[in-house]
Amino acid sequence: METEAYRSLAVRDLLRGESTALPSGEAVAGLLGVPALTGGGWPGGTPLWFYILKEAEQTTGGNGLGPVGGRIVAEVLIGLLRADPASYLALEPDWTPVLPAAGPAFGLTDLLMPAS
Repeated sequence: METEAYRSLAVRDLLRGESTALPSGEAVAGLLGVPALTGGGWPGGTPLWFYILKEAEQTTGGNGLGPVGGRIVAEVLIGLLRADPASYLALEPDWTPVLPAAGPAFGLTDLLMPAS
C-alpha cells in the first residue's frame, strides 16, 4: 500500500519539500511582504507548491500566478538571464529603451508597436 502512495506526484512533492526543509507558502509570503492566505490548516504551514496553486486560484481564478508564485517565477527567469554570459541582460546591463513611449511610461506595448 505504501508503494502506491509514492506513485502520486503530489505525495512525492510533499515528501521532497519536507526532506529539503522547503519553507511554507506562508513563510515565503511573509518574507516577500505579501499578505499570506489564511485557512490552510497544514501543520507547520502550507507546502509551497500547494500554496502557489491555491494563491493562483484565489487571486486570479486560476488564470495566472499570484504574488508569491509570480515573484518566484520572475526571479528564476531573471537569475537565468544574469547567469547566461550571452544574454542581453549580461551583455548590456545598463540598456534602456530609446523608442518613444506611447504614454507616460515605457512598457511592453512600446516594444511591440514597431514589430506590427
